[in-house]
Parts: sequence; C-alpha cells; structure tokens
Amino acid sequence: MPSENFFADLPALTDFNDVLDSRNYHRLPDDWVIFVADVCNSTEALQRGLYRAVNMVGAASIVAVLNRCRNVALPFVFGGDGATLAAPAALAPVIEQTLQGVAAMASKQFSLELRIGRVPVRELRAAGFTVEAAKYRAAGLVELAMLGGTGLIEAERRIKSPGSDCLIQPDAGAPDADVSGLSCRWEPLQATNGEILTLLLQSRLTGTAADCYYQQFYSRLRELTGLTDEKLNPVKVSALHTGWPPKTLNLESRVHAGHGHWPKRILAIIHTLAHSLGGAFVFNTGIPAPWFNPRRYQHASVPRSDFRKFDGLLRMVLDVPADKVAAILEFLESEHRRNAIFYGTHRSSSALMTCVVFSLLQENHVHFIDGNDGGYALAALQFKQQVKAAGKA
Repeated sequence: MPSENFFADLPALTDFNDVLDSRNYHRLPDDWVIFVADVCNSTEALQRGLYRAVNMVGAASIVAVLNRCRNVALPFVFGGDGATLAAPAALAPVIEQTLQGVAAMASKQFSLELRIGRVPVRELRAAGFTVEAAKYRAAGLVELAMLGGTGLIEAERRIKSPGSDCLIQPDAGAPDADVSGLSCRWEPLQATNGEILTLLLQSRLTGTAADCYYQQFYSRLRELTGLTDEKLNPVKVSALHTGWPPKTLNLESRVHAGHGHWPKRILAIIHTLAHSLGGAFVFNTGIPAPWFNPRRYQHASVPRSDFRKFDGLLRMVLDVPADKVAAILEFLESEHRRNAIFYGTHRSSSALMTCVVFSLLQENHVHFIDGNDGGYALAALQFKQQVKAAGKA
C-alpha cells in the first residue's frame, strides 16, 4: 500500500486488551519519520502554575500538524508536556516549519521552550530498534493511535541529548501555526470516584512476556479498583461544566495569537469570547441549537477521550476510589521491587481536558486528558528516577 496511507489503512482494534498485544502492531514504513515535541523544564513551569499552558502547548503541537497535513492520516500520542507524531518523510519539511511555529508561540506567549526534533524510522531500525503502530477505535467512534516498539524511547533519548543533530532549530520568524479547533473551556473534571491517579508504566520484560504482563497488570488494576473501564474514565457527562467568560480565556487567546503582538491577542480574545458564549449557553441550558445538540456532544466526548494509551509506555489517567489508592500504589511498588516494572504516579482531585474539535457537524472531535497540577509530567519524574537508578545498579 502507498506509504502515506499506512495509518489510514490499518485495521482498527476495538478492545483495549488488544492494544496491549504487540502482535496487533504493524511496522512503520522505513520512509517515515518520528517527530517529538517536548516542553523543556516542564517541572519548573508547573511550579510556576503553568500546567494548563504546558498541556496546551503539547496539544498545539499535534493540532497544528494535523491542520497542515489534512490529507494524510497521521498517528500521534499526547504526553501531557509534549507529543509524539509519525509521518511520511515527504511531509517532514512542512511539519518541521509547523512545529517551529508552535515553538515560537510557546516562547512568545508563555516563555516556554518547546524542544522539537525528528528521527528517521530507517535509522532507528538500522540501529536495531523497532517502531510500530496500531489503531484503536474507542466505542466505534474516534480512532486513536497507539505506538509500540523500542524505537520511540530511543528517538526521545536522541532528541534530548545535548548537541543532538536530531534537533530542529527554533525559528522565531516561522509562520504562525494554525491551531484551529484547539480549546480548553471545560473546567477541571472533578473525580467522581474519589481521586484522579495519573500512571506511567513500562514492563521490564520483552516480547510476548511483556504483552502478557501488560494485560495481566491492566486486569489486576481493574480488580483492585472494582470498576469497569467506563467508570475508570475521568470524563463523565456529570463532570463536564463550563462558564462564561471561560476561565481559560487568557490561555486560549494566547495560543491562538501565535507569536503575534497585542493586536492579534485582542482579536483572539474577541473570537474566543464570541465562540464560547454560544457554547456556554447551550451547555448550561441544555437547549440545542439547530445545528448542534449539546447533550449528544457531551455523551460523545466520553469515549473520545484518550485517558488510556500506549506508546512504549502504558499511560493512564484514572478516576479511582480514594480507599483503593493505597492498594494500587503498594501493588506498583511491589512489582517495581521485584524488577518487573518502572512506574510513575501523580495524585490529584481533578483531571484536565484539552479539546480538539475539527468539525461539530461531522462530530469530528477528540479530547486529551491529563491529571491536574502536573499529571504526566510529574509522574514522569518518578519514572525517570527509577530508570536512572536501575542503570547505576
């Protein structure tokens, strides 16, 4: 099949357990490239209270590329403080310029440094690493990418290495990236079961043994919580609340203003206020517009959220009973002590939802989920400390 159709033509998995089976993954074409966008010093940014800005910049990296490459289905994974994407090499110049535009926006509007880089799949494979992808169709609706193999972690390592030739140099004069469809107007999603647990986990096994471990772990996690997948999802219709003007007005207007000055910011503020007014009215009253049913949209948003995913790591943001958290953490630590896993967690009372709405009429929307107050970024600190400690052992 043509290289650019690789992801579009993948068969869709409908059971998340199948996502945890490497036999369901397919080799990325050799003429594709892995792109990584990562907010540098994200921990420091979180300490400055910029956790929503960090999320928005990470999401903007995905949305901008998708807007620029509308004719090709591209796999991507949102990581909280960044993103990973894969694309045909023919699109690399366009994607590099697009990510430079996002980086210029992050620097201008939030004083955040977005490190961006790319590694050809062919180079990773030649060095003995595997790079694979699968497609997961959540509840028969949105199709989410899952990325597998050892090459993703290696690509991230290369891009983060000092003086790496994989880095894409920043360009303050790059054109503004088109982040149309990106918003974050829902208020933090309060835990309905007790607590939001953000979790990163990597099996230290390989091959089919790792597959079995991930599946057994996920089954054990559901046993410990006593909850179904649907109830573990922090996105619930009852948790979706918005007001006007949106509390994220300043944040959203800055993202859409690119690296422009005040005139562009003012236009972005006016646009956000006008667009959010109609949304606040229909969502808070329940009165549908002729072209939009708010209740249908809210119900559709639940399965369209990426609260669980895989990209070489199992990443999850879960709504768990407060009285079960200690048992979950004890289980994770016992598995770590017996050298079965590396893991990282973060606990909060709510989750953040960043929305990508390409078309309401066609119901084309997806929602990125992270734990509030740092979520994935802070869980990653614990995860990296464990990996580092194992390397010294």
